[in-house]
Amino acid sequence: MSLSSFFQFFVPKEKKFYPLYQQQAAYINKAATLLRQMLLETNLDQLEALRKDIKVCETEGDKVLSDFYSQLFATVLTPFDRDDVHELAEMMDTFLDRIDDSANIVLTRRFLAVDADLTTMAENVMFATENLHLIIRNLPQLYDKRKEIARLCHEIKTLEHDNDELYGSCISKLFQKDYTLTEIIKRKDLVQVLENTTNSAKYISDKVRSIISKI
Repeated sequence: MSLSSFFQFFVPKEKKFYPLYQQQAAYINKAATLLRQMLLETNLDQLEALRKDIKVCETEGDKVLSDFYSQLFATVLTPFDRDDVHELAEMMDTFLDRIDDSANIVLTRRFLAVDADLTTMAENVMFATENLHLIIRNLPQLYDKRKEIARLCHEIKTLEHDNDELYGSCISKLFQKDYTLTEIIKRKDLVQVLENTTNSAKYISDKVRSIISKI
């Protein structure tokens, strides 16, 4: 650690970003839980209601990001590197957008039955958001909690790896079962968006690991 970096630990840092990160994480976690419910739901009215609830989370998350920028522009000293502060908020917003995209695919493709692999992929997204929520909760004690945060980041990476495996399995099954061409396209769309969503979670964990490595 450089001397200048050492002295930065004794400089008071603006703490107002942590509650904004926590709000983002809460909306992400709620949206992912609702997405999993959508994968288990066959009633169209209930699907539409769940989809609307996820859209509310996404809209509220956008408001948090807007508040975040307002705070960032008015702040001189940030909790950690300024670029990292900004990129982490952007990545979390993208993660929420991907969950919203997944919900839209579930609703518009009108699934009547969902394979267990697809449900598991949605559950893994939800588990990743739960780990993210814990990571963000520990951010104010970043220096003291870095080992626990690193463990949670590893959990997210493991979930992302599991969904990569499930993605390959789901794609393979599309051509082994007696699906119509329309059904193949529908299911491929959902598998792809769920895989992209989990990738977003991993990108966040990678960013947090990068932040930890600098302290």
